[in-house]
Amino acid sequence: MTIRTLFPALLAPCLLAACVDETVIPAADAPRPDHPAQASAPPPVTEFDGTYVGKFTLNPDRTRACPQAPGADRTLTVTKGRATLLMNPRTRYVLTGTVGQAGDLRVSDILDRTIATSGTFSDGRFLGEHRNGLCSYAVIMSKQGG
Repeated sequence: MTIRTLFPALLAPCLLAACVDETVIPAADAPRPDHPAQASAPPPVTEFDGTYVGKFTLNPDRTRACPQAPGADRTLTVTKGRATLLMNPRTRYVLTGTVGQAGDLRVSDILDRTIATSGTFSDGRFLGEHRNGLCSYAVIMSKQGG
C-alpha cells in the first residue's frame, strides 16, 4: 500500500467516529430555549408622512470655502416612515433615511455617510442641519398640502 491509499484508509474511521455523537443541527430560524425571543422591529412612524419643501441656508463659514446653498427649494418626501431628500433634481441625487419614534430624522448619502441632513419634525415643519464635510447649512421645510 502506498501512502496515498494508506492515509485515507486510516483517516476514514476517525472521521466516522467523530460523527457518531453528532446531534441534529437546528434550523437557523428555530427558536432557541436559552435565548428569549427577540422583539420585532417597531412599526414605521407614519405620522410625519408627506411632502416638505424648503430652502437651505449656508451657516457662517470661517474658511469661506463652502459653496452657497442652492437657490431653488428642495423636496423631502416621507412615505411609510422612509424619507428621501432630493438634493439635485437634475441628477436625481437623493439622501435616504428613516423617521425615528420621536420625529427625528437623519438622511444620508448611500456611499458617503458624512453627507447628511439631520433634524426633527414639529408642527408641520422639518427643522434641521445639512452637513457636507466641513460645510453646514440650516434647513427649514414646510409640509405641503394637508
